Amino acid sequence: MAAPMMKTFHVSAEGFGVISAFYFYAYAPMQLPAGLLFDRYGPRKLMTAALILCALGSFFFASTDSVITASIGRFLIGIGSAFSFIGVLVLVSRWFPVTYFAILAGIAQSMSSVGAMFGEMPLAALIEHVGWRQASFILALVGFLLALLLWCFIRDFPHQPTQALPTRRLRDEWERLAEVCRQSYTWITGAYAFCIWTPIAVFAALWGVPFLQEKYQVGVVVASGLCSMIWLGIGIGSPLLGFISDKLCSRRKALAISSLFGLVATLILLYVDHVSIGWMYIVLFMLGFGAGGQTVSFAVVADNNPPHLVGTASGFNNLSVLLGGALFQPLVGVMLHGSADYRLVNGVHLYTLHSYQHALLVMPCCYFLSLILAWCILKESYPGNR
Repeated sequence: MAAPMMKTFHVSAEGFGVISAFYFYAYAPMQLPAGLLFDRYGPRKLMTAALILCALGSFFFASTDSVITASIGRFLIGIGSAFSFIGVLVLVSRWFPVTYFAILAGIAQSMSSVGAMFGEMPLAALIEHVGWRQASFILALVGFLLALLLWCFIRDFPHQPTQALPTRRLRDEWERLAEVCRQSYTWITGAYAFCIWTPIAVFAALWGVPFLQEKYQVGVVVASGLCSMIWLGIGIGSPLLGFISDKLCSRRKALAISSLFGLVATLILLYVDHVSIGWMYIVLFMLGFGAGGQTVSFAVVADNNPPHLVGTASGFNNLSVLLGGALFQPLVGVMLHGSADYRLVNGVHLYTLHSYQHALLVMPCCYFLSLILAWCILKESYPGNR
């Protein structure tokens, strides 16, 4: 949606990055209260209400011509989305033995990657056919239908459909957060999660399509098809890296493999010339595969925390995952616009390949730092092999 939205709202890359980042401004800080609320009220009620809020935000976002109100719509979507992945992790921890947590979390990430792939080429084709506003209205309708399905089929525990009402005071729940934050492994795991996912938030979720359009001089549908390979890589890499961590009885090795794949792929993507489109599909798949380590980081969280803290600790880790998008989506936009190396075509700012290479330097830096964290700093947490 990048080009048509910049034209609709009359903004440059800088302004568009800020609008997009409002999602993360809500999503990231909501992770801590979301984790606490899941431990208190259970997934069924919260996930249903959150999905309804996502649908309302999408409807609101598609109904405006104002940058401010569009940003508010993105903010509402971010609040609702904050409950998605944590809710799945809480359900997995309640319904399955802990030894299956890594691979099941990977499968859950695979399903989210399927959704993200529909947000690339299929959504680009839909936007070309009906426009970005009507596409957003359609997505809002899908959200309402999914909320109904969630309420009908999700159960908080195998033995009861809905979690019992809490007896503790709500303000006492912050003691869980304090207990999680006192542990050093919480911060180290969060730092790894931040580094491994920031390139995805920056590239796959926002700047990847315009970068690939500029690099290969192709249309938005072709560029979106290339970007969808990142989500395919995440979808395959997440459960596979979880399986590898179980097979090797080591979380650290799986996390290091993930970082290495991401680092190599990012350097090829940004700084190796004359890579054909055919080979770029493979490079972008490798990039997505490398980001699969963020799912294994949640297995580290589950290894290190008792069941009554899994929701809160997962919320803290998911906050770390999303901070990268909140910080670097607009920062990359500022760096692109500050390069003064762009041209205006039909009211849309188009930036040169050199500008993108300079602004996206954050991607290899993050993968390199995640490799250092996984191999040199993080302690092994696999059950029975600490």
